[in-house]
Amino acid sequence: MRRKTRLWIAAAVVVVALAFLMVNGLRHFTEYYLTVPQLTAQRAIVGGSEVRVSGTVEGKTVVYDPQRRFLSFVLRGGGQTIKVVYRGVEPDTFGAPNVQAIADGHLQVDGTFLAQNLLMKCPSHYQPATPTQAGASHGKQG
Repeated sequence: MRRKTRLWIAAAVVVVALAFLMVNGLRHFTEYYLTVPQLTAQRAIVGGSEVRVSGTVEGKTVVYDPQRRFLSFVLRGGGQTIKVVYRGVEPDTFGAPNVQAIADGHLQVDGTFLAQNLLMKCPSHYQPATPTQAGASHGKQG
């Protein structure tokens, strides 16, 4: 084989490998998180891969041991639930009712989600402001 041909083949292999890595990486970042029903449905596909899941924390299921830094709770969404286990400091806003959480981690064989990171959503910061009475009084007058 001529030297130029080998060089072109090597360059093509590198380009294909880089394209594969970019597509695979973009696919991972385009989906910020899975919902509980999506994770449940894709359990066989996800396997033990690192994923991000979002749902509502069921407050009555929260168990936290500060000595061991062990936190477990049930995450619900779309009528389905998964148990989440996290080892670390309990997040500040965790005790709020119906708090939304995003957990980074992986599913274990028994279906428990082992989280390495927890992020609490704060929906009150993203809700539109309530109209003031002055702004609401610009309607009909009685």
